[in-house]
Amino acid sequence: MPPVNLELVEAFSAKAAIVNAVVQEVPSMAAALQYVVDVCESKAPAELLADEPGVEQGPLGPNKVPTRVQRVVAAPDLGEEDFAVLAKACEEKGFACLREGLRNRLAGIDVGLSRSLAGVAGSGTCLMDTDNEDVRLAGMISEIHIILLRKSDIYPDLPSIAPLLRERMNAGSASYTTLITGPSRTADIERVGAVGVHGPLELHIILLED
Repeated sequence: MPPVNLELVEAFSAKAAIVNAVVQEVPSMAAALQYVVDVCESKAPAELLADEPGVEQGPLGPNKVPTRVQRVVAAPDLGEEDFAVLAKACEEKGFACLREGLRNRLAGIDVGLSRSLAGVAGSGTCLMDTDNEDVRLAGMISEIHIILLRKSDIYPDLPSIAPLLRERMNAGSASYTTLITGPSRTADIERVGAVGVHGPLELHIILLED
């Protein structure tokens, strides 16, 4: 494992903040998982942007659609031990905690948790292995997307992660690789900027100590 370059950590945090990502440094995985639960508890209820049979609906949200009563955290690529810790903390709050089956929650979930392969200090970008469909959906249909990134996995710029990309491309099977910089945003309609149209309203990046 390479040593942590504090200059790269500072540069990554600064660039990520510029593109409206929330960056938090935590000392342990336990603290990171508690952060996920705290974020889910403090946010407004998720809006149901499509029909989802059988779900308990709450009052209308800002977009005049029903809200989801039970909060949902999705963490499909956590290891079994970490997922068990997160699931227990969610259960204590009355939240659902999922590892799979996100196709059944396409109306929207509260928080999606993902792990990043690498960070790019030059742009505040996270490189994601999204081969698994549930991992892709956790970063697409959540109102808040939280990414775990180890400080030692931060690289200076895009060219410096080229070996990682080549390794994935040469692995012998089709792969999905995603580069995420800030929350979802677009200006497709009359050049008016809008956040959350194609993905999460917020992006939080948790920087983990090694």
